[in-house]
Amino acid sequence: MKRTILFATEYWAPFAPGGAEWTNVAWAEALARRGHRVVVVTPNYGAEPREERDGVLVVRAPIARKLDAGREARWLAHRNPRFHARLARWIRRVARAEGAELIHAQSRGTVVGARRAARALGLPLAVTIRDLGLLCPVGACPLFEPWTTFDCSTRQYVTRCVPFFLRHYAAGDGPLRRARRWAALLAGWIDHGVQRRALASADLVLGVSRGILDAFPPALVNRRRAHVVHIYSLPPDVSGVTETPDAVRRRLGIGDGPLVLCAGKRSLGKGTDVFLEAMDAIRAASPRVRFVFAGKGEIAPPARDDVHVLGSVPQSTLFALYRAAAVVAVPSVWPEPLSRVLLEAMRFGRAVVATRVGGSPELVEDGVTGLLVPPRDPDALAGAVVALLRDPARCARLGAAAANRTVTELDEGRLVTQLLDAYERVLARGPAMQRRPA
Repeated sequence: MKRTILFATEYWAPFAPGGAEWTNVAWAEALARRGHRVVVVTPNYGAEPREERDGVLVVRAPIARKLDAGREARWLAHRNPRFHARLARWIRRVARAEGAELIHAQSRGTVVGARRAARALGLPLAVTIRDLGLLCPVGACPLFEPWTTFDCSTRQYVTRCVPFFLRHYAAGDGPLRRARRWAALLAGWIDHGVQRRALASADLVLGVSRGILDAFPPALVNRRRAHVVHIYSLPPDVSGVTETPDAVRRRLGIGDGPLVLCAGKRSLGKGTDVFLEAMDAIRAASPRVRFVFAGKGEIAPPARDDVHVLGSVPQSTLFALYRAAAVVAVPSVWPEPLSRVLLEAMRFGRAVVATRVGGSPELVEDGVTGLLVPPRDPDALAGAVVALLRDPARCARLGAAAANRTVTELDEGRLVTQLLDAYERVLARGPAMQRRPA
């Protein structure tokens, strides 16, 4: 049966600041290729108010804030009652006009508006969990707490999470700016309570991995309504990458020697500081090694001839770097939901080293499609990278197995079928509000 699904999301192309947003585009297009109708409701930061492309209708709701492509809105832009109310009105309007049968909130900022619209229309609500944003406004707990399941209280947030955040991410703020940050963080916590209630009432919760679902307490995510669909895992198209490894190295000024790539945000959660600690041991064992950091972030690697900090790069450049890399390292500390970098590196047949956190073990089978090490362990991280650099044949073997897994187990057809099956189950039950006794 062909369905009409409404996606609600904070950002849509060309205003897609990260991999999650581009993944939403890929999923919408994949559903359209299967004959389903996908309608997207998103704020309009300066594009056409309505357009249809690749079988996906995008309706952009008016908003005062305008953005350049790839830029994010201010922190409270999607965490306030006015935004929720406006988005709910637009979702209701579009859902009625287009005959939507299910509303799918693709991002934390749209959960409240999507819930209100779904309840007003008597439609089921699906919510995607792709990070810790619906657990905590700053998501700092995994960086200093040993827990595996998180349920932050107001006390924990005010006495530990916010001070940790300010100490590590706003150390240079003056008194006035610090006071403003406190006010914004407290406002975010108040709005967070509304988000949590919306999540707890969802008819369907889709976790991008079992690891990220397990981080949420049962009070927030009803396990009977939760399903794992590797929503990040639509494999990238590698056929269009034409730049050779030698060419991209020459263009970016990367010298000879084995290349170890760290892609994505440079942050504490991504384990960038752990990797920096591991670099001396890696270069001691492999003096010709080159380290490349591709991605933005607040942690600055040291200035050395063998370290190349590229910042954010176009997808075509990143894909060429995967091909040039001997090893791709993903040393995350926080419960990585399902690393897009891991998936892309594996799809390009690269040997990967990742940590045993979140959903990473669901992608990487230790010793078969890559190597897994404990988080926060620079010695283990360095040892795994060095072991691969010293054994090119093993690198090739692991990379080939990784590429094969992305083709056979993470192919588009299988993943889209899993998503559609989850939709059909909740559509057969109907929304929770209609199942409750009078």
